[in-house]
Amino acid sequence: MSRAETFISILLLSLTLIYPACARSKKPEIKSPEGKPRQFNSVLGDVFMDSIAGVDLTGLPKKLLYPGAKPFARYGTYRVARWGCSYNLETADTPEKVWAYYEKLLANWQLVQETETPEWNSKFRNYVAPEDKEVVQLTVTRRENKTFIVIAHVYNEL
Repeated sequence: MSRAETFISILLLSLTLIYPACARSKKPEIKSPEGKPRQFNSVLGDVFMDSIAGVDLTGLPKKLLYPGAKPFARYGTYRVARWGCSYNLETADTPEKVWAYYEKLLANWQLVQETETPEWNSKFRNYVAPEDKEVVQLTVTRRENKTFIVIAHVYNEL
């Protein structure tokens, strides 16, 4: 399988896992089975419960929002365990600076997969939190003087 095919396969797999019920303009109802507002417990601490720049970030651990990055899309909802969301961000910072931030943030998480596609200036990493509580997939790509960050985030327990 070529690098391009590998990259596309990973991207399509990520999208199929997080695509259901995606609408960035409509805030998803995130309720517990008892009908109460969902409480999120992230290994990374505080969690967004609102929108930024018109994008609903409810459920995303605040530390996963790269400092200064602008969110521009969200896909999916945290309805059940192991069913997560994807967030698209952009920043003027270099991919190296972005990766340095996430490497430090996720230093005690297990890196379970890494794929790099140099001709597309893209890198993908998949991390699992201690005790398998959360999963974070990061894709970072540089294009037209912007770095695009795609964060796929899943709670393994809700």
